[in-house]
This record gives sequence, structure tokens and C-alpha cells, in this order.
Amino acid sequence: MEGIIVTKSPDINQTDTIKYLGNKTVFSLDDKNNTDGSLILIYMYLLPKFQTHGIKVGMTRCKIGETFWHAIRSRIHDQQHELALTEEQYRKYGLQREVVYWGICLDAKNDSFKDYSVHNQIRKVNAGIVEKDQEWFTNVPTEELIEIFNSLRHTDENKEIFTPRKEQQECIDAMSGYFSKNPRGRFLLNCKMRFGKSFTTYKYCEDHNLERILILTFIPAVESSWREDLRHIKKNYRYFTDDNLRRSDFMLSFIQDPYVLFLSLQNYLGKEKNADIKTKIQQLQNIDWDLVILDEYHFGAWNQRTQGTLKTKEEKSEDLDNDYQEQLKKTGDIIQKFNIKTRQTICLSGTPFKALARGEFTDKSSFTYSYFDEQRNKYPNSEKGDFSVVNKDYAAFPDMKIFGYNMSRLFGNLTASVFSEDKLLTKKYFSLNKFFETRQENNPNEPCTFIYEEEIKKWLEIIKGRSTFGDKFPYSNPQMLQNNVHTLWLMPTVKSCKAMEKLLKADEYFSRYQIINLSQDGVGAGNDAFEYLMNNISESENTNKLGSIAITVNKLTIGVTVKKWSSVFVLKDLASPEQYFQAIFRIQTPYVVNKVIEKKDGYVYDFNIDRASALLLKYAEQSENEQTTKLQIAKLIVKYMPIFVNGDMSDPISEQVFYELAQYGDSSGIPLSRKIVDTTKTTRMLDEETMAEMLNDKEVSDIIKRVFAHAKFGKPKTKTVPAKPEDGFDTKIAQEGRNKGYELGQQDFKKYVDYDDNQVQTEFEKALFDYIKEYCPSEYVDVKATWYANGFKKGYESGVNAPIKKEQCGYDDGVKFVEKVKKKFGEGIKYTSNTRVMIDNFVKGYLNDTKNIPVKYRGMLYRRWYCDSFRRAVKTNLIPAVDPKNGETIEDADNVLKHLLARLFEFLYISVYRETTFMEIFKNADPNVFLEAVGITKKDFEIFNKYKVFQEDVLNNYIHDFFVNESLGSKLDLKDEEVQKQYRNSFDWFGFGLESDDATKEETIESNDVGPIENDSVEEIVADDDSSEIEEEPQEDEDKNQPESSLLDKIKNFLSSKQMKSSKIATELGVSKKEINQVLYAHNDVFVKDLFFNWKLKR
Repeated sequence: MEGIIVTKSPDINQTDTIKYLGNKTVFSLDDKNNTDGSLILIYMYLLPKFQTHGIKVGMTRCKIGETFWHAIRSRIHDQQHELALTEEQYRKYGLQREVVYWGICLDAKNDSFKDYSVHNQIRKVNAGIVEKDQEWFTNVPTEELIEIFNSLRHTDENKEIFTPRKEQQECIDAMSGYFSKNPRGRFLLNCKMRFGKSFTTYKYCEDHNLERILILTFIPAVESSWREDLRHIKKNYRYFTDDNLRRSDFMLSFIQDPYVLFLSLQNYLGKEKNADIKTKIQQLQNIDWDLVILDEYHFGAWNQRTQGTLKTKEEKSEDLDNDYQEQLKKTGDIIQKFNIKTRQTICLSGTPFKALARGEFTDKSSFTYSYFDEQRNKYPNSEKGDFSVVNKDYAAFPDMKIFGYNMSRLFGNLTASVFSEDKLLTKKYFSLNKFFETRQENNPNEPCTFIYEEEIKKWLEIIKGRSTFGDKFPYSNPQMLQNNVHTLWLMPTVKSCKAMEKLLKADEYFSRYQIINLSQDGVGAGNDAFEYLMNNISESENTNKLGSIAITVNKLTIGVTVKKWSSVFVLKDLASPEQYFQAIFRIQTPYVVNKVIEKKDGYVYDFNIDRASALLLKYAEQSENEQTTKLQIAKLIVKYMPIFVNGDMSDPISEQVFYELAQYGDSSGIPLSRKIVDTTKTTRMLDEETMAEMLNDKEVSDIIKRVFAHAKFGKPKTKTVPAKPEDGFDTKIAQEGRNKGYELGQQDFKKYVDYDDNQVQTEFEKALFDYIKEYCPSEYVDVKATWYANGFKKGYESGVNAPIKKEQCGYDDGVKFVEKVKKKFGEGIKYTSNTRVMIDNFVKGYLNDTKNIPVKYRGMLYRRWYCDSFRRAVKTNLIPAVDPKNGETIEDADNVLKHLLARLFEFLYISVYRETTFMEIFKNADPNVFLEAVGITKKDFEIFNKYKVFQEDVLNNYIHDFFVNESLGSKLDLKDEEVQKQYRNSFDWFGFGLESDDATKEETIESNDVGPIENDSVEEIVADDDSSEIEEEPQEDEDKNQPESSLLDKIKNFLSSKQMKSSKIATELGVSKKEINQVLYAHNDVFVKDLFFNWKLKR
């Protein structure tokens, strides 16, 4: 800033005397910092032209080799908002600043609250005025401020000794036991973020008198926590970093005191030929280390392959140099690479899932402590459902709450264009990466604006509650808003961060927040980025902003502590549990000020809730006991990490709904009528043993025959080729692309089999981009180029999958494993509804041990298919060989179940009772009404359900949905066609087997491979996994001469005492259905249609 002058007061202390390394030491203001590390300085200054404004008390850091005066002057020179002046006052008084005092505070924390204790003490002992809470103190003499600082100033001898929490002591004991039996072993701390891994490790070192400790990390931003935690143990260690190794006079071998050396591998890996670096590495090799600590283990190159944090293009870690990240891909075990000698090795991570999956660690060589363990400790009675009792030792740890939103519901018109291409991982999602894609990412000559700019502006209005979707959004709901003062927004790319920053700053509301783009040029990485963030957060508070919004791709999402972050917005498609939980747990840092808990909850706003649910389920699976079933895990998640869908804070979703989200994706946009009759979820149709028993039961068989004989079923459901898509799918150009893609996919499939899940997707997309650029004929431009690309993608995907799918790699091993099942549970064991969970858990436990899977199938892609075919073999060989004897087929039973379910919910609609569970429908039903609506007696239904064929938990959730929609419908203006359309989309009721004159019939298309196409016939193309709607064409006119007025009167007379569907009205009156519909729709002031498509007169 030009014109700013920072001077020393004539009375400033030129020296500062403190106790350093046990000796009284004098430091001069103009001297360089020649200590072992950076030093924290407290400074005080005033404005010579405005001395009544008070004295500013602040803090800065002096690096090794920097003079103390340079550190102080640079910090004060950069301050503007911190002066607490108006613009006019700033120009008049703010350019001259005079430093009146400075001092060294050795053990101050390296974050924005280093000087908080000084400020608090000033307020406590003196009624000085603090203007705008900006550290300016008036009515307090300088001498008194200095005295207060000196009374609080610590030396490196003063410590705050911690006692390990119960789980930390258990971890220390586990390490002690392991290393006593394995003196040169490797141990894993698989502990959640914010566990206190650095303190726990130091405490272990103290207990076992370890003298030489080397910490290797890929994340330089974590250095401050390792330095700080030495204050919490009794043993004194000197602390060194890269800065010390840079000094020519520093020699590790000469140091006799116990010490810790913290190194960022970013400064070493790939630079071994550099003379200076080589000398430093030789220093490491000359020491016999007692312990080497590998921090952020999930990130490291020692895992043989990258762990999902190393991506292509702009998704690489922003905290690390690109060249360095390339080196990580080539590097194996870092200890072996640098030839470091150590007795023991400890690996630290909160998300080491892939290391565990590869079998690098066992239960004996690792200690696990998850978020769920922490919650159990915090709420000791939680297993009984009682959360009223809180263990004070854990009270400061915030509870995590997830708010999921369905973007398909908010932007249904975009679903096709922003659908995820994540097909290799077997699921499809609304892609946030595509939604927030910028024009510049596809064409560097385009402006850095969003492709869907208008939709994103609409999204900003939605989250402010300024739309027809209501106010259950982060910046409109008062409870959410209170928790959103300082937030973190995760974006897909650096360019999307830039585009979002521009939109937020231009927005009338969001411009009142401090917008912090951590991904912009000049911010730096590691500690530099951290200080940039903290300075901006302070500035937001000093300028009366509403708060701050930090935008990032992945910078500062690993291993850093930002206490004031209390909410995170997930606006990108995170591919793995590691990435997801490293990011969202940034907000779980305890925030306590003066013993008051300032942050009780951490809010996660995820706008891709079905994908998030899949990652949550995977995280919990990998965090819990191997024998725990997925549904038990789902119950664990919703208990301790409640999920609220679409902003409804009144009631979190149940474990069944969560499980459905995680397994099948978000089905909230699917009509309830379709969900009700999806017998794969609402019944036990897939349990062959149960169905066989039912069909062999004469009473049940008679009921099925009776229902099947009398119900008027529609056309049988068949696989149907969908309408031709608009992407040129059936063109010769697309076929050309498919053929080439299929050919190259078959050639490439081997390179995918060893990748982790997220790597598969990354490499797959990169290959597509490169191949299409290379093979798409230059004469194909615009639409034709799109057709070729779309065809190529489908062909390439099929080519990659085909060879792997054809190899039933685990089936033979599964058949052999049946003998182990019989040995475990007895020769007569069968796979039935009673034994299924027991057998599945036994198989799961076996497959979870990587040693039991052949080496060639351990890659994530092969492993999934190996396990699928293995489990299928076990099930197939243990299912009872029982065939129906009475001629009925499974298909007949399936049709009857669908019919009964549809009729049961039709009965629910017309019932005067408002039952809340599936069985209450039956219990409270009037026998005659039940018989008329459902088609069987209550006794018949009781017989039919004695095999518990209905999945009552799932159906209970649908009943809840039913009443929510019914309640909503009573409040909406259903005369509005658009409102009615939206309402019907979620509340579409028609019975299976019942004729519906206006209903669309939806057919599910199963996914198969798409091989090379040799001709133009679209019928020969096997459809992709999708749904198509085939609407019944209206019949031709049969009587065009009948006057409308006459027909109107006839219909009115006909409906005066009854209600009926238009097709039946047409039959009774002898005219076409089209004519009837024309009259009915033209006179909506006379006629109204109910949810079952029955027309009646308006009353």
C-alpha cells in the first residue's frame, strides 16, 4: 500500500529478554531470528496523528533468518481494515503508524487467536474500550498493556500437560503391546479427524523414552499442530523443520537433546539429484531413528498407488506442486526410497480405507477409532436411544448433521444434460461437476463463466429461500443461518471457484459476506494459504460482514484446523470416502472460547444426496466391525449423523430410507405408485425359498389363482426399446463412434483392473477425452461431432466392461467355499430367510480379508466382480431346491403382489382412518370396504401374509410419503396446470392391473453391453439403463358430427350420480374417448378428475 509509513517510537524497547532453551537470552529488534524455528511476536502500535484512537495489540510470526523488525513492520504495513477507521479517517490519520512495544511469545499457537489471552486479560483488569472488537484499546496506558502481556507471557518451559482420554490411552497401550512383540514393525492409527493423533503419538514416545523422532508428511499445513502438541507432554523435545536443515551450520548428528524433526516431502521427493537436497537426505540417513511417523498416510506414495487425492487437470491437490504430485505416482515406500533406518514406524490417518482393504494392516497392527465411537463416548446412553446425558470430556466435539438436497427436483429440466457418466461404478447421479462446469474448461478462449450461469443464479436464489421451493434452505432457515457464519464451499475446479467468486460478489446478499477464493493465484499453499484464510476471516469480523465464505477445490481440506468453520457446502462429485470425510470433517474441530462451547453442531449441505449416502455407507462399512450388516450400519449412521432431506429439520430420515438412498439413489422424483409396486424393494420376491413355500401352500395358491382370474390386468410388462434419443444414437456417425470405442475399450480393459474406484473414473474420462480428440474425423463438427462422441463413449464403456464381466472370476472359489460354510454351520445348512444374514456375514467377513482374494483380482474393479460372483455361487449352491407344484409361476405371484399393493394404497386413499403403518391399514379396515377396494377378504390377506412377504419397513416409509403429499395437495392450487403437474409427479396413483385412461405406462429397460453395430437398425441396439414413457395414443374419432352442447349435457347427466373414467363414459355414450376428453378438459369449471382418473361433477 503506497504512502504507508511504519516507524519505531523513540521509547520502543530495542531488546527483549526471555528464557530460551533453559537460558536467559537477549534478542535485539534488528537482529535475525537464529533460533530453531519461527517465533511468535506481540506488537503494539498507535496512530501519531490520532492518539486518542488507542493502541493496537497484534501478533505476527518471524521466520528463521528474518529480522524481528521486518516481521513486525511488514505485518503492520499490510493492515487497513484492522485500523477501525472510516475511509475519511483512514486517509487523514491511518497512513502513519508508530510501534511502541514488541515482545516474543514462544509457545503461542499458530492461528488467529494467538493474542486472545492478552486481549481478554486487558478487558478483565481494565475498563478500556474496544472499538468494533478490532484489538484497539483506549483509556489503557501503554505501560499497563506491557505489564499485562508480560504477566501472561509463557516460556518454552511452561506447559499445559494433557491427560490422555480413555480412547487415546487405549491407543497408546495398543501401540506398546504391538511394538513389544514387533520391535521393527509398522502400526496404523486409523482414527477420525480431530482424534488427537499427534498428541497420542507424542505421549507414546514419552512413555517409551524415544529420543529421535522423524515426522514425514505430504501436507505442510499440518506442521503447526505437531509443534503445538509438544507443549502437552512433560518430556522436553527440541523441534526442527525444513528451515533448520537449510542452514549450513545445522547438523543433526551433533544434537544431544531429544528432538523431533518435521519434514514436508514436497521439498525432497524428485529433487534427490540437487546437491543441497542430497546433503539433507544424507543427514537423515546418518541417524538411527527411534521412530518414523508417516502423517496423512492415506495421501502418501507409500501406498503403492495414489489414494484419490491425485487427479488429472485442475483436480490435483492445490496444496502440492504439480511436479511433486507426478513424483508421488512413481514412488513406492518412502522409507525404503530414502534408505532411512528406523526401529519403529507409525502411520497416521483418519481415512486409511484402501490401505486396510489391501491387507497392509491387521487388527493387531492397527487401532481404530471412528466418529461413531466418539459419539458413543459423548452420549453414554445413546445405544438405548437416550441422548440427554452428555459426557463432559467429549461435549466440545460438534455433532455432525447432513442436509441433503435433490438437484434433480430443483432442476429437472437439466437432468439429461448434467447426468453423471460414472457408469463404471454402476451408479448414475446428477453431476455437480457438470452443473458447475465453466465455458473456459472446454475452450480456453471462452470467458470464465458457468455454462449453466442462469440456473446457478437461480440456485443462489433458492438457497436464500427466494423461490417457489420454500425457505428450507441454508441461507433462509433461521436455525441453519445461525450456523453459517463462516462456511467452506467445495467446488469442482479452480475455474469454477473463480466463476462462483464473481457471482457471489455481484449478488446483493452474498456480497455482504467476505468471499475468500483459496484457489486463486497468489494465495500460495500450506501455511501461506492458511494465513491468507485466517486474515480474511479476521477481516470479515473487523468490517462488520455477515461472515465469510471460503471457496476451494481441495486446498486446506486435509490436516488443517479452522475452528470457526461450522458448515461445509459440497458442490462437487467427491469420488471416495477418503475425500468426502477429509473435507466435511474440517468443520468438526471443537471451538471453545473462555470455556464456552461456541460450536455445538457441524452442518454439511450436500446437493448430491444419493451419492453422498453411498459414500456415507461405504465409510461406515469400513469404520465398523466386518460382521456388521449394511442395514445395521445404515441404522448407525442415521443415529449419530442424522440426515435431513430437502431442508426438513423436523425429522431425519430413517435407516431404511437412507439405505435406499445409498443403494439405489434418490427416488424422491419417482411417483409413489411406481415405488409401491416395485416388488424387489417392497416384498421378498427375490427370496426364492420363501416364494417356493408360498406357491406350494394350497391356501395361498388358491388366493393367487382367484386374484389372477378376476383382476383385469393390463398388458404384460416387457422390455421395450425406448424412443430414439435426440443424441443421434441411431445414426451411422454414432455407430461409427461406438464401433471404434468398443474396439479401443477391449484393448484398454486391462489397464483399469488395478485402479481404485475413483481412479477408474478419472482415467476413464481422460482416455475418452484423448481418444475422441484423436479419432473423431475432422470433417465432423458441431452436431455430428457430438453424435460421434456420444457413440464412442457408449462403445468404449462396453468394450472396457465386456472382457471383465464375462470372466466369472469368483464363482469357482465360491463353490469351494460352500464346504467352509457347511463346516461352520453344519452339513444341512441351507440359504433361507432365517439363515441368510448369518451366511452373508460369514461370507462378507471372509471376503473382507484381502489375503483370501487372489492377487490378480485385488484391484477394485476386478475385486467387485470377484466378490459378486463368489457370493452368487455360495447362495446358488445353498438355496433349497424346491419347485412350485401347483402350476403357478413366480411371475404370477409377482403380478398378484403388485396388484394387491396398488389396491391396498387405493384403499388407504379412500379410508376414513389415517393409519401410520402398513399393518394398521389392515387392522383398522372395514371388512366390506377392504374387500371392495383390495379384491380379497381380510382373512385371505392374513393367510397370504403369513410368510411375511411384504417388506413392512419400506412400505411404512411410503405411507409416510403418502400423507406428506396428501397434506401438501390440500394446500396447493391444483387448478394451476404447472402446480398440478409437479404435484402429480410425486403423487401419481394408479393401480397395477387397473386400466388408466390418462396414465403413462413406464417400462424399465435393463442395461446390457453395447457391442459393435453393423447396420442402421435401432432395434438391434440394446438400450442403456434408463426408463422410457410410452403414452397410449388417443383413439380416432368415431362420431365427428355430434354437437358439443348435446354431448356436454349427456356427460353431465351421466355423471350426476356417479364418477367414471373417460374410456367408460365413451363406451356408455357410444362416442370416442377423444371426444369425451375434449369436452371434459374444455369445461374444467364443470368437471374435475380425481387422482384415480375418475371424472365427476364439481360440487
